[in-house]
Amino acid sequence: MSASRALWACWALWACWARAAPPPDAERLRAAVGGYAVMNCHLDFPFGIEIPYHLQWDKDGEEIFSWYSGEGAPRVAERWGGRVRRVGGAGTGGAGDAGGVGGVGGGAVNVSNVRESDAGLYRCRVSFPNRSPPARNNGTFYRLEVDGGNLIATPPSNVTVLEGARAELECLPKSAELSVRWLRAGAPVPTPPERNGSLVLARAAGADAARYECRVQAPDGRAQSAAAFLDVQFAARVLPAPPERFLPLGKAASLDCLFSANPPLTNLRWEKDGFLFDPYNVPGVFYSRNGSLLFNRVDESHAGVYSCTPYNALGSAGASRGVRVRVLRPPALAAAPPPLYLARAGEPATLACGAREEPGAPRAAVHWSRKDGRALPAAHALSGGNLTLRAVAPADRGVYVCRVSNEAAELRVESELLVENAPPRAPHALAATPRGARAVRVTWAPGAGGADADYAVWYRERGAGEWRSMRVLTRGATAATLLDLRPRAVYELRVLAQDRIGDGLFSKPVFVRTGDPEPGEEDATTEYTAETDEAPATDAALSTRAGVAADDDEADVAAGDADDADDAARWSAAADHSDDDDDTALDDLDVSVRLIEEGALVVWRRGAAGAAAAGAEAECELRWYDDAAPERRLLVARRTPQDYALVGDVQEGGRYWAAVRCGGARGGAALGVPQFARLRGVALGAAGAALLLAALAGALCAARRRLRRAKRAR
Repeated sequence: MSASRALWACWALWACWARAAPPPDAERLRAAVGGYAVMNCHLDFPFGIEIPYHLQWDKDGEEIFSWYSGEGAPRVAERWGGRVRRVGGAGTGGAGDAGGVGGVGGGAVNVSNVRESDAGLYRCRVSFPNRSPPARNNGTFYRLEVDGGNLIATPPSNVTVLEGARAELECLPKSAELSVRWLRAGAPVPTPPERNGSLVLARAAGADAARYECRVQAPDGRAQSAAAFLDVQFAARVLPAPPERFLPLGKAASLDCLFSANPPLTNLRWEKDGFLFDPYNVPGVFYSRNGSLLFNRVDESHAGVYSCTPYNALGSAGASRGVRVRVLRPPALAAAPPPLYLARAGEPATLACGAREEPGAPRAAVHWSRKDGRALPAAHALSGGNLTLRAVAPADRGVYVCRVSNEAAELRVESELLVENAPPRAPHALAATPRGARAVRVTWAPGAGGADADYAVWYRERGAGEWRSMRVLTRGATAATLLDLRPRAVYELRVLAQDRIGDGLFSKPVFVRTGDPEPGEEDATTEYTAETDEAPATDAALSTRAGVAADDDEADVAAGDADDADDAARWSAAADHSDDDDDTALDDLDVSVRLIEEGALVVWRRGAAGAAAAGAEAECELRWYDDAAPERRLLVARRTPQDYALVGDVQEGGRYWAAVRCGGARGGAALGVPQFARLRGVALGAAGAALLLAALAGALCAARRRLRRAKRAR
């Protein structure tokens, strides 16, 4: 007995010393009025094994929180009720820290709705009642400083009340001169505040549950606000519901019970025709998680009058009114539209959709709509459930939805309408401007659907029967330039739009007269370029000529006059990389040739020396030679202001030379076309030989196996 008294005396002396001892360097925390502060406290168990302990938090020597491990709710001082709680909850943690989460210790607490009076020195104390000594190196000091409390002395705290009870949200200003306003969802609260700034609701209703904000303002314009939540609890009660409900025969359906409950629902009871309805005893009927009835397959026995009664921790406010459930046949289709409907532009189109009439059942309604949410075309008509478009337009393309519904269910059928042959509209606002004696610039505006179309310019001399066409390289371009036209001639021009569907309509014609030629100007072949800031596509033809064969042009070039022959000889010498002084500018142009699907694409680039040598001349000349003959033979000669050209006539196994001259700058490049047919033959032959060798190897292996089996049999 004396030993026990001595032990308790030591414990009392230690507690007095701990209370009277000055705190070490406390960690400083800052919190705003109405905010929160988390104070950490780690638990240090002997040997890392958790044993029963007592957690206590003090403020300025006064106990505000106390909890014994293994107990339920902690004890909290009256002024701190609802504002101090453990961060880790009431459960136990692992060795070293009990209940700690998020990197904090098991003894950490959270102080919410901070007030000015909460500033002070806090201490965490952990003791072990069933162990000697009863304490270890546990305990932490915090110095809490409260900021922002210039106008509000006591901010509001979260309040939970029962429906019909008095609810008070406290908000005490520092001075009586300060004005207090209460807001709910940003709007002023009709109830005026009390003299002390508190908001009092004499009889709180379920609809009063919300977040309330207290806003305090000084005469000089300074303001401060703090918020809190009001939670109003009530017994579970039903909400208004329609008196009649239709369920589809032979299909799955659900019957909901509309209710409101705070705290949450704990139980829900159903009755049918005045008797308890237990889904567990009815085949094909189940409970959902929210208490609704789920019917796997509705039949006639499910008809009747149903009512539900919800319950929560506070009980129930009563059962719902009876809902009469009727079983009705779901709608059926007498005619369904096809999944895909192809219509021609400008012609009528009819999408059929009809409801089957059931004896003794109300007539089903048919509704049409577009899946993308757009309105139906203006020129449409509905007759007997069928949707008719009087004149199909390209904008009518899309997915149309037919809905057949009655009181029990709804049936949806989709049909996609495609518009056939809807090319872009003809370009308009065509304009042509002469550029000297041999060039004309053409501009136009795209028609509907032609913003991303390809364009071709068709032209001829006025009165001539032969048309020539040229394709614009850049898709969507709205301007092109015709070069090397005949001087003092009147030309008729038209523009044609093309897309993946096909050709559109020609634009209206426009006439233009070229200017007078300058003295000494030579004739040249017809070329064009699309005037655009974008780089031209490399996989499109640079020019085409309608009604004139390429062989005729090549024959004309090959049979040129003596000046052309001399020029060709000079180009051939340059292509042979002669060392004459006249050919020193051969490397001023970087020329490259590569094969593409349409032929050979020649691209050149002017360097600094090449640009200086070219001078002010804008056009470049390309000469295309057959390099396989004993002597080089000129095949094509053309002029273009661009830095590329496409040669379409390329033969397999051929060797070609491209020579380019831009003013005084020159360059050249060779191209050898592989013999693809021979390569394919060699590949096929090699594959056949490989298959033959594989077959021979298989035969040899089979023969060896037969010989081995024969030897074993002997």
